[in-house]
Amino acid sequence: MREASINTYGWIWSTPALDCVRELSERGHRAFELMIHPPHLPLDGLSAAARAAIRAAAEEGGGRIASVNLPSLDHNLASPIERVRAASIEMFDAAIGLAADFGAPWLVVVPGRMSPLFPPPVALREAWIREGIERLLPLAEARGVGLAIENVPFAAFPGSVELAAFVRGFGSPAVGVCWDAANAHFVGEDMGAGLAAVADLLKVVHLSDTTRTVWRHDRLGLGDVPVADFVAALDATGFAGACTLEIIDPAPDEAIAVSLAVLASLGIGSRDRETAA
Repeated sequence: MREASINTYGWIWSTPALDCVRELSERGHRAFELMIHPPHLPLDGLSAAARAAIRAAAEEGGGRIASVNLPSLDHNLASPIERVRAASIEMFDAAIGLAADFGAPWLVVVPGRMSPLFPPPVALREAWIREGIERLLPLAEARGVGLAIENVPFAAFPGSVELAAFVRGFGSPAVGVCWDAANAHFVGEDMGAGLAAVADLLKVVHLSDTTRTVWRHDRLGLGDVPVADFVAALDATGFAGACTLEIIDPAPDEAIAVSLAVLASLGIGSRDRETAA
């Protein structure tokens, strides 16, 4: 059975990361994607002891922190303002340090935000983002962390084909793709075609529900993402990693449990005992 990983987005305002990982571990979950988001998980000021405690909480039950995610509202690698790009690189450098201390092999990277009214030409945005990734790559490689660049509707590479072409341009195993099913569905992509375009680059996979009219990251069943098609397409890629539930819900425990039941019917699970979730 393919493993499911639990993203902690739903707990960013309510539960510190350490408590969140402990509680999820007690329910039998063994793979986690941590959101860097105060008060849940601060980017700055987290002591070495606090980092070690979070890692230990994940690993005590045989689990792991599979990835770390830095939300994109406070950084922009595609900003036309150089000082914003420089500050964004500093933030990602700090996030790489967190991922390394957690033992997480991948940091999710949103590749810059675009104005929906008048975005920069493709050549400019690609140049800015490439410069940022090229500066971050040796910092990440030195700490054993890879950069998983995500398909996001408002970002530089919302489509799988253009994202894959950009990532392949680095020719580095430390730069891969985080492919989000809800994001792909929202921009009109077919599950099979989208996953096939990035199959050789897949490092992190996100799943939640949305419609094509309103962009959401809901529990499975609230939108019209074809989850069964997604699972079949994911299997066809040969990707052996976890399927990460990245669900935003005011009642995250219930939303995760409902979504896990859907995944279990399709051969994906995050539990090693029936009482979990």
